[in-house]
Amino acid sequence: MTKTCPFGTQRECNENCPLYVSPKDLNEFVAARLCSIGVFDKVNGECSLRLLALSQGRTIFENTTTRG
Repeated sequence: MTKTCPFGTQRECNENCPLYVSPKDLNEFVAARLCSIGVFDKVNGECSLRLLALSQGRTIFENTTTRG
């Protein structure tokens, strides 16, 4: 079966999508760490683009100070 992209007719990212990151694709330590900071769902998996966006947002948040 050919994998399809969610940017076409498919709206959910799942195992049929080439961008999907399954919890079994990551080792337990990495999945637990990403889940603990809120960027990965270790039960349902995640779209790799969403995972990258959330991870980068977290990095920016942690390494940026605001002047208030």
